[in-house]
Amino acid sequence: MEVQQLQLLETGTLLTEQINVNSLTTAQSLALLRLGLFTPTTRNAPESAKKFRGLDVTEEFRTLEISKREGFTDISIIGLKLNVETDFKIWCGIIRAFNSHGYYDKGILFKFTEFAKLCGFKSKQLDKKLRKRIESSLVRLRSQTIKFSKSDIDKSHIGGLISSASFDTNRDLIHIVPDASLWELYQIDHIVLLKLEAINKLQRMETAQCLYLFISALPQNPFPISFERLRKRLLLTTRSIKEQNRTITNAINKLIDIGYLKGQILPKESSSGVKERYLLIEARSQKLLLN
Repeated sequence: MEVQQLQLLETGTLLTEQINVNSLTTAQSLALLRLGLFTPTTRNAPESAKKFRGLDVTEEFRTLEISKREGFTDISIIGLKLNVETDFKIWCGIIRAFNSHGYYDKGILFKFTEFAKLCGFKSKQLDKKLRKRIESSLVRLRSQTIKFSKSDIDKSHIGGLISSASFDTNRDLIHIVPDASLWELYQIDHIVLLKLEAINKLQRMETAQCLYLFISALPQNPFPISFERLRKRLLLTTRSIKEQNRTITNAINKLIDIGYLKGQILPKESSSGVKERYLLIEARSQKLLLN
């Protein structure tokens, strides 16, 4: 990909090393996949379901250099809800763009059509409607505020997933500026490669897409996962637990259908006598049945 660097970008500092990915994969930090950052959305969901929400990410982000260096004890993400159908694709495009052209603190300027391709969109899709989707997604990603603080509030740091983003389709350019203080979000100790084809195969099946992200980030031979944990990760908007469980079961079956997951759902009674379902993962395979 040919990158058109602005003069102001030429003085930028290269912040970290590149991750090796290809056109079929995306590299993601485990912390972002395990968090309920990208969640399913209901097509006709009320506006209240799309508003700001907060996530406590203290446990997941406590190993960041800024957390250890400054002694931050409380870390949270506040922002508009992110969906997996569009927002995750745009986030993948951002990560792949930085991976291809370097992590410069003053950002990168390159072709908008190439960015759309990195997000998984075809050139023939780039109509006004898709450009609006991309713009709205960048707004939601820009809204993600990551707050680091101490319990006694004597020190705080406010960051985000990205600092700014702008594009001009007439000139075929997009300019994305990172938050230089949080580069470890791209380079947290363990990184997982995801199959973009799986996301595309699960189009309009956002619960299955989110479960794919979450399950991909789990360690080898994970303990059985309770549906309670899956409900918390997915942040489903339906009120009925029975309906949420049905949605999760359908998503698990879809992951089995495409050849990614081998496992079974088992009922189990907790020590308190509450009946719950558990997902027992037997195997995960990147050799997907995508035809």
